[in-house]
Amino acid sequence: MDAKKEFRPTVSIIIPFYNEDEYQLMIALSSINYQIGIDFREVEIILVGDGGKKLKSLDDFSVLNNLNIRYKYFTNSGGAGVARQRGMEMAKGRYYMFVDADDEFYYDGALQEFFDVVKKGDHEVIVAKYIEQGRNADGSYFYLHNDPVWSAAYAKWFNRDYVERMGLHWLDDVRIFEDVYFCAMAVELASDVVWLDSFVYSWLYNEKSTVRDPALKFNIRLDQWTKMNKYYLRKIKEKAPQKLAFDFGNSIATLFYWEKKNPGYDEKTLDHEQQLMLKENADLWGSTQDIMQQQLQALHQPGSEYENYDISDFSKYLAHSEKLLKS
Repeated sequence: MDAKKEFRPTVSIIIPFYNEDEYQLMIALSSINYQIGIDFREVEIILVGDGGKKLKSLDDFSVLNNLNIRYKYFTNSGGAGVARQRGMEMAKGRYYMFVDADDEFYYDGALQEFFDVVKKGDHEVIVAKYIEQGRNADGSYFYLHNDPVWSAAYAKWFNRDYVERMGLHWLDDVRIFEDVYFCAMAVELASDVVWLDSFVYSWLYNEKSTVRDPALKFNIRLDQWTKMNKYYLRKIKEKAPQKLAFDFGNSIATLFYWEKKNPGYDEKTLDHEQQLMLKENADLWGSTQDIMQQQLQALHQPGSEYENYDISDFSKYLAHSEKLLKS
């Protein structure tokens, strides 16, 4: 090995934060510091201050003697996606891993699960399971054991060389569903995904998080979902055009259900974003009608989250979409 070549850690764990203070960050960092069965020289931690609270120094974390922590503060907040992208640009590792500042690893052997995989060879994406913490009306907590989720940033390693080869990046103008774009895109385009049957990550309850804070209206920001999907289809067209027709038809059917599931969205804003997405894919409209109908039925199967929704007005929904396309 060339002695002059810069050492490259195996994984860069990127932690963006906004309002979290040193105490809150210590929870996430401690869960990394006390991992077992790994060589910590193979791990670097990157803290990305996203325009909120600024750390005075890293001295408070000096007790975490296993961790190599790098920190950079950005004055202007770009949201979690932009912060993660900034972390990737600082990273030196062969793999990227994203941890939210208000979460932690599920158990002390979590990182070893990933290292055991890459010791046998590189992979494009490695996906594990995570625990979701929820809160009941009386303030008590409950826990859900979730299967691997392809669309969330949690519990995943992304191969740096693969990400660069595919030209994947976090969107800078989508602050909601930004992880759906990056993570789903990474899994969709990959030919080498390892799925771990292990729970490695805890998504802790935070009432001020993007998903849970009522003020952010996450569930009714269908315009942002549509905008994200426009970029998603654009990337599919570039890297996997053979999948474009299905993904376009599926997106139309899915949005139909999302409108029913999440009333209260801004119709004018949604129409604007949907029109942009439709016009970019206008050549697919006529040829994907069967796919739309098939996915409408597939998403309506017994046991699905959409099984009880009325689908008799799907033709009306399609007529409205076609009017947006042609206007």
